[in-house]
Amino acid sequence: MKKIIALLAVLTILFSCKQVKKEESEKAVVDSTIGIIDNSRIGIVDENLDHEGSFEGKITFQVIIQTTADKNKYRTLKEVFGDTVIHTFSKGRYAMQYVDGKIEYIKYLRDNNQYRKMLWLDTLYFQDVAIENSTLYSVLEEDTDFKVLGRDLKMVSIITDSYKKYYYYDPNMYMNPEYFKKHTFGYENKYYEKAKAPYIYAEIEYDDLKIILKPISIKEMKIEDKFFKLPNYVIKTSPTMGG
Repeated sequence: MKKIIALLAVLTILFSCKQVKKEESEKAVVDSTIGIIDNSRIGIVDENLDHEGSFEGKITFQVIIQTTADKNKYRTLKEVFGDTVIHTFSKGRYAMQYVDGKIEYIKYLRDNNQYRKMLWLDTLYFQDVAIENSTLYSVLEEDTDFKVLGRDLKMVSIITDSYKKYYYYDPNMYMNPEYFKKHTFGYENKYYEKAKAPYIYAEIEYDDLKIILKPISIKEMKIEDKFFKLPNYVIKTSPTMGG
């Protein structure tokens, strides 16, 4: 279950993982409601990447969970992720907002970490996305006859010993792959090397579970920088890290 949640949390360099872990032990004892923690610099990296032509905007997905096992086995997944997720992209940053789930958002801020905010908790959980524990078998690009929202899609498959991912994308929606070159978690870096575009339909398969992200809408738009600023909450290491 942890691997499934971590993979979807589906989600790099001011602080290194080592630096954040060192500071995490100090931050964890602070009452976040006091508001004395300054997270304003997190995610800011001194890297001159080309944003010209790279997709900026929102993709809204329906989350579909299918299983061949007893439905109660994955009942909590529906509660955690809900039925709808909004992916927001801007200048190498992205966010996943789970509209009706228990996760409020997951944000990736190009410091090679993801930050997860759960509902009702004044805490941010960080995960180093340079860590991936599964064994990669193959990454393949294929032409398809698949269409969604009137777009002709190509597909990149990622096969590991733990899961299979099938990402469908519109090659006309350019995304700079340099944004994700160190994003090893889920082998997102391998996907962007091939596709150079955000996926707009996805299927993620486990032994007895399939998760489908079906697009509802795609909206190209400017995203304000303040959208990606983190609140001044305690930052703790995610319990899903490395497992």
